[in-house]
Amino acid sequence: MKEKGIRYPTKGYVRLLVFVVFWVFVRYYRIKRNIPAEVRNLKRPYLLLSNHVGLWDPFIIGHLLPRFTHFVSSDAAFRDPVNGFFLPRLGTIPKKKNVRDTQVIRDIIQVLRQGENVGLFPEAVRNWAGSTLPIDRSIAKLIKLVEVPVIVAVSRGMNLFNPRWSRKIRRTKVEVSYRILLDTDQIQTLSVDTIYNRIVSALQHDEVAHQRKHLNPVLSQKRAEHINHTLFVCPECHSIDPFRPSGNQFSCAKCDYTISIDKYCFFEVKSSHKLHFDNIRDWYNWQEAWLSQHIFNIYDQASEEVIFKDENVKLYEAEDDRSMRFIGIAQMILYWDRIVLKLGPGRPDRILTIRELQTINPQVNEQLEIIYPQAFYRVTGIRPGVSGLKWEVAVNALWKKMGQQHKLAPYIKMPECN
Repeated sequence: MKEKGIRYPTKGYVRLLVFVVFWVFVRYYRIKRNIPAEVRNLKRPYLLLSNHVGLWDPFIIGHLLPRFTHFVSSDAAFRDPVNGFFLPRLGTIPKKKNVRDTQVIRDIIQVLRQGENVGLFPEAVRNWAGSTLPIDRSIAKLIKLVEVPVIVAVSRGMNLFNPRWSRKIRRTKVEVSYRILLDTDQIQTLSVDTIYNRIVSALQHDEVAHQRKHLNPVLSQKRAEHINHTLFVCPECHSIDPFRPSGNQFSCAKCDYTISIDKYCFFEVKSSHKLHFDNIRDWYNWQEAWLSQHIFNIYDQASEEVIFKDENVKLYEAEDDRSMRFIGIAQMILYWDRIVLKLGPGRPDRILTIRELQTINPQVNEQLEIIYPQAFYRVTGIRPGVSGLKWEVAVNALWKKMGQQHKLAPYIKMPECN
């Protein structure tokens, strides 16, 4: 029975089930925790901040703490049938992605005032290549507002164990380290800027640098599976979304540039080609800049060439983010000023102008979600690994050229443009 006035109540039987599952999970995968006595003994309420890599982050990080934590999650996660059952019953607080959501602030404050703990991922999204993304300054303002102790948790090895782009867990060493970052006295006396800088410093983690130092083996025969969610530009021939992964390697379908991923998740070239990058981080950063500049050039020319397209995608539509209905197999084409959704003979094209687009981003299971005035679309690839990320990067580059700075995702880096 729901307690009167309690925000985001939990269900005891769901909490017990999840506890048992993850008690087994963390032992089976030998996930380690480093948690000092000051964290174990801290009385609630407190605010927990963590870096964000894998789908299981909130469950693992929350499970390893001695006291229950309500996590904030993208409202897109609630639209998945399984998550839609468990998340509300675990008291999860929904947040709209890529928009200012003042309701979530009020909800966080209310849950803390109830004497319960709240967990946040200040990057707002799972990162793609293991390096901590930019952190919203509003987190520091929230901390000043609520005046509760702040714990930070940093996951190391999670991008190898459960990378965003892979559906499979791979055995490797994972450790979660906790510490108290700020107590109430410090929060009262420190400036917002100082608090922000401490958060940024505490949550920084570079998985590639960490792995170079420790060389923890990754036990999997599918280390390349679905890596084309993240890597979508060939550095050899500059084709977009040409990769076909198989086992521990992936190849460009246009120039046969082939990369093998070794047991430490570093790249080796398996042909006469040059090894442009030996790790996912550097490749990811290069392609983000390359695609942005490529699109800037096309925009400046107002060229009617197709930037890229996805064939045979599954297209769903609704008037809002609920009650999605399948409307057909489509061709999705990007031009400098619009996205065209072609549904085939006898059916009108849907034309989405870039200026009118409100948001576009990959969500749970890498479904691409598009919010347009009076319309909501979800797109999934007909084959595994179709990159929704390339659409987000490309549209952000076009928004930047159009001067629509307020729409830009803070975690996408791109070169300056005129």
